[in-house]
Amino acid sequence: MQNMDVLSGLRVDNNIIKTTSQYEFSFDVVTTNNIFDLNNTAILNVCKGKKLLIVISETIETLYGERIRNYFEGNYKPEMFKIIIINTTEANKNIENVLSVCKAGKEFGLDRTSLMVAIGGGILMDIVGFASSIFKRKLNYIRIPTTLVGHIDAGVGIKTGVNFSGSKNYIGAFHPPVNVINDIDFLKTLPVKEIVCGLSEIIKMGIIVDMELFELVESHYAVLIEGRYQGDILISNRVNNLAIVGMLKQLIINFYENDLERLVDFGHTFSPFIEEYTNYRVKHGIAVAMDMAISTEISYLLNKISKNERNRILNLILNIGVNIYDEKIYNTQLMYKSLINIVLHRGGDLNLVIPTEIGQATFIKSLDEVPCYLLQVVFENLKNYQLSGSVTDENSIGV
Repeated sequence: MQNMDVLSGLRVDNNIIKTTSQYEFSFDVVTTNNIFDLNNTAILNVCKGKKLLIVISETIETLYGERIRNYFEGNYKPEMFKIIIINTTEANKNIENVLSVCKAGKEFGLDRTSLMVAIGGGILMDIVGFASSIFKRKLNYIRIPTTLVGHIDAGVGIKTGVNFSGSKNYIGAFHPPVNVINDIDFLKTLPVKEIVCGLSEIIKMGIIVDMELFELVESHYAVLIEGRYQGDILISNRVNNLAIVGMLKQLIINFYENDLERLVDFGHTFSPFIEEYTNYRVKHGIAVAMDMAISTEISYLLNKISKNERNRILNLILNIGVNIYDEKIYNTQLMYKSLINIVLHRGGDLNLVIPTEIGQATFIKSLDEVPCYLLQVVFENLKNYQLSGSVTDENSIGV
């Protein structure tokens, strides 16, 4: 017996009852200024009438705590919101912190119509996003990122997760926010290194999908870094908008990563090793930039990208203040061994993203195409390039 109920997505076939369902979602990425002005409605448009658990980091408490309290006290009844502060270091990005947020939500009496509000950087948004995904089996949440990485990368995806048993982002969930609200005013208080981390992720998008974005950063990196995005607002907004649109174009066709060939994984093959090997002394964005240099040099040695385009990429990474070689980190054997875990994570393929020209990229599928000796040559070339701005002929393998 075979029967199909098209409307319900239910099919009965002898002793098998098959169900099919589609989960659709949408969210807005809103750009505003002076977000905690009492007359700014960006938050109210999403949160009005809902009970809120607002989660902030210790840094945000120091910099913006009074303004945040004044905003919510001016727009909400006291019984409708609660602000909690959590510690957000890489060491605290764990399930214990997730459960502490869930506990606070339970004690405050959140129901299925309530919202969690994450105000902070990528670590905080990951913790709150994961907590909301498991609280009462799924609670809506909004993100208000306060870092550049958060604005253009961590804030606009749907992945949440925390570190577990020594592995980064090992447990988590796909859980989209209902809204993302960006305000570049937050960036004025960031350390320069945080701006550089964000620019690394922006440069990534320029290299793989958007030449205009790459060239904008190439021309304006100094004012973006030194002015902390406040110097030329038109350029700042243009750079961020291009990066966000480029990211979402890549994510929207593969939000749940059913396809493990992802261009946005550029810079994310060697970087996990760099972060873990240094006990996270090297921040994620810096590790991504170092990874992009390694991947670009691999592409060059395999004759996939021209010398001029390779030089432009390496020069921009150096110009924003990131070393493309570090003898204390670039351990050939250990880094090569780390690729085994990458292959396992990517379903048996390496799927290394390499640029073929600025604005375009391709994949190296197999680990066999990146032998250990090739990595050694890459490191020698990057060392020489960093020291002198050129690569000696002896170190070019020309495969």
